[in-house]
Amino acid sequence: MPFELQLPRLPIGYAVSSVRPGESEGLVQATEFTSSEDGQHFIRRLEGFPSEILGMLPVPSPPSSVDNLLVIYRRDRSATAYVNELHLRTKVRVSGPVAKGQLVKKDDICEVENLDIGVTIPADAGFMVLFSVGWRKGLFYDLSPLLGKSPEDRTFDIPTALGQAYCHVLFQERFSISEAEWEQLFASKWFPFAALADEHIEKLLAHIRANWNPDELTSVIDESVRSKAAEIRNSWSKRKSFEPHFEILERALDRYLDRDFISCTAILFPRIEGLMRTYHESLGMTTSPTQKHLPGSAVSSKLQKAKCLLFPHRFSEYLTKVYFANFTPGASDIDVSRHSVAHGVASAAMFDQKSALLAILVVHQLFYFLEDKDGASPAQTPPASEPR
Repeated sequence: MPFELQLPRLPIGYAVSSVRPGESEGLVQATEFTSSEDGQHFIRRLEGFPSEILGMLPVPSPPSSVDNLLVIYRRDRSATAYVNELHLRTKVRVSGPVAKGQLVKKDDICEVENLDIGVTIPADAGFMVLFSVGWRKGLFYDLSPLLGKSPEDRTFDIPTALGQAYCHVLFQERFSISEAEWEQLFASKWFPFAALADEHIEKLLAHIRANWNPDELTSVIDESVRSKAAEIRNSWSKRKSFEPHFEILERALDRYLDRDFISCTAILFPRIEGLMRTYHESLGMTTSPTQKHLPGSAVSSKLQKAKCLLFPHRFSEYLTKVYFANFTPGASDIDVSRHSVAHGVASAAMFDQKSALLAILVVHQLFYFLEDKDGASPAQTPPASEPR
C-alpha cells in the first residue's frame, strides 16, 4: 500500500551550479532522466530525493531492496510514495506478428511507445519514478509544476516520456554509441536498422568497437533478413506511402531472394528517393523535394521523441552521408549510392550482396518512419537531458 507523507518543504530540483555565500541566484534542474549508465551522477541523484523519501517511511526500506519507486509531490507539501508496488506495462511497436501469450523479446521490439506505471499523476503535481530493467535502473523526475509563485501545470505526456526513458535503459548499448562509433558505422555503410536482430546489432557494434570489419557479418545478417522476407513484404503492402511503389519494391525483393543482387540494387537505390518524395509531398511540405530536404522530412514523424529506438536524427544523417553520397567522376571502383547508380557510374563489382541487403534494410527502416497520416499531432515531450 502507498505511504502518505507530509514534507517539511517542497523539492524543486538539483542545483546545476554552485552558489557562493551572499549570492542569490543559481540554476536548478527540475526535470531530468538519468540511468545507471551515468555512473556517479546517477548515484548522487539516488542519494538525494529518493533516499530522503525512504528515510521518511514508517517501514524501513533499504535502498538495495527497491526495485521501483514512485513519489507524487503536491503543492500543499503532501506526498504519496509507492515502494515496489508499480506494475509496469509497456506499449511497444513490434517488428512482426506476435500471438497473444507469446513471449516478447528484444528482437521483436522496434520502438517503445509508452510506459504505463498503473498510477495517474496529476498535471499539477511533481513526481519522481525509479524503475528497473534487469540489473539496470532509470530515474525520471519532473518537479516543474511546483516551481514559482504561480506554478503551471505539466504539459507533456508522462507515459510517453517514461516510455522513452524505459527504452533507453532497455537498449542502453545502442544509446551509448559514441560520435566516433557513429562515424565508423557510416563509413562502413551500416546502421542499427530496425529489421536487424538484437544480437546482430550488438555484434555490429562489437566489431566497430574492436576495429574489425563489420562486413564480416554480411552473410549472417543476410540469412536473418531472408527469414523475415514474408513479413517485410506484408508490411510494405500495407503502408499508404508505399502504394505507388509497391510493385517495384516487391520485384526488387524477389530479385534479392533469388540472389540477383545486381537487379535488386539497381531497382531499389533510385526508388528509395521516390519513396521519400511521395512522403514529402503527402506532408504538404513547402520545401522542394531535394537531397537537402528529403532526409529531414522522411524522419519527421519521430523527431519529437528524444529516445527513439529508430534514431531519427542519425538516420537522417545516414541518408545524407551514405545514401546520397557523392562520387568522384572518373574514379575506379565507384561505390553504390543514389547518385552513382542513377548516373550509371557505380562499379559493377559493388552491386553485390551487401549493397542489395542495405537497400532492403533502408527501405524497411523508412517503413517505420513514413507513417500514414491520420491528422493526429505528436504528443509533447519534455526537453531531453543529456547523460553525464
